[in-house]
Amino acid sequence: MQEITKIFKALGDPTRFKIIEKILFDKKKNCCTDFAIFTEKDISTISRQLMVLKQANIIEITKINKTKCVRLKNEKSLEKLIKIANDLKEN
Repeated sequence: MQEITKIFKALGDPTRFKIIEKILFDKKKNCCTDFAIFTEKDISTISRQLMVLKQANIIEITKINKTKCVRLKNEKSLEKLIKIANDLKEN
């Protein structure tokens, strides 16, 4: 139960939610700089947000040279969850 709470808490932040949506719908490699531009936040904020998502076991972060690349651990499940969240938002 605690793991589920951690996931929903991580997705409850608007910036982290935008990061997940970007990863889902933009199939190229995503890195911190991409998220900073997309969310209009600074790199240090994005880095902290990514750590929360990593601790919730939602993403994996790999380092290529000096660049941190991010991918989802369970893309299909998160895609369904985002769709449900957006459906609820519309109602």
